[in-house]
Amino acid sequence: MAARPLPKRWLIHSIVYKGYTGQKDDWGKPKYDDPVTIENVRVDTMTVFSRDTRQTKIQADAVIFVDSTHSKPIPEFKEQSIITFGGRDYVLQKIVPCYYPDRNEIHHYELEVI
Repeated sequence: MAARPLPKRWLIHSIVYKGYTGQKDDWGKPKYDDPVTIENVRVDTMTVFSRDTRQTKIQADAVIFVDSTHSKPIPEFKEQSIITFGGRDYVLQKIVPCYYPDRNEIHHYELEVI
């Protein structure tokens, strides 16, 4: 049995994505592409910690699920991009492409943001 897309009824949010260009402006600040609104995503806010013997670090403040079938549009995600949700800007820290179990196609993305 093939894996189904994430149920559309779960994808209740929209986000604004500004892709990091990898360049800096004249003042040394990062440059971003024009904002794009991505519809039909899911944002689960939570704080994910990482601990070692010396310190505790925040790994993510939220995880955003972007479905390859229902979420539109899907840009080429880049770390250090800005994602706006609920009036707050987050920085994209990690992009996890999740593939279908039976083929080399992306089922959904999990975006970890702080």
